[in-house]
Amino acid sequence: MAGNRSFKDYVADRFYNEVFAAIQSYTTDNYDDLDLKLYRVRNIGGIELSDIEVKFVSVNDLPGMKIEFDVVVETELEVRESDYHYDESENCRQWFMLTCSGDLACNLDDFTISSVTEYSSKNRQPKPMSDSLVPIIYKEQLESVATDFLRRHYPEALKTPMAIEPQVLAEKNGSYSGNERNYKGFLCFWTAILS
Repeated sequence: MAGNRSFKDYVADRFYNEVFAAIQSYTTDNYDDLDLKLYRVRNIGGIELSDIEVKFVSVNDLPGMKIEFDVVVETELEVRESDYHYDESENCRQWFMLTCSGDLACNLDDFTISSVTEYSSKNRQPKPMSDSLVPIIYKEQLESVATDFLRRHYPEALKTPMAIEPQVLAEKNGSYSGNERNYKGFLCFWTAILS
């Protein structure tokens, strides 16, 4: 995933076959219960998945390097009439949501799909992350996130008002190991948060 910054694109490329198979299985087993917009087919006799497109991925951060995420997919389905007198079929589009999980520490080699449902609305993730897997911090959370970070990595700054030395903070956090580029990114990020 190093060269690709979009998690949606990474999931679409790497797990295309798994997502396709899960949706094919779900539609085959549940075609009577699907809310499809059909105009020519009255009674579904068979359904086949033609194509899928990942529309977006909603990620929730878990402890360690684990994540859970919802993959929203638009599908193209070919639906056949059950009454052999009509010999009708038509194509339609339907959106599905797959609930997945995995561990980034092993490059999602443990990727699992726990459920497939028809998509109705985006789930609100408790600890959301962007498409680049950066935690999303809302402005009303900034104070508590910064306090929590300082409590873990620079507790003396909470006891006595003082200027925070970015290099000392980076060393305590383990972000500074002599790599100037990483340090500058860390410095910019926490300067913005703490100011």
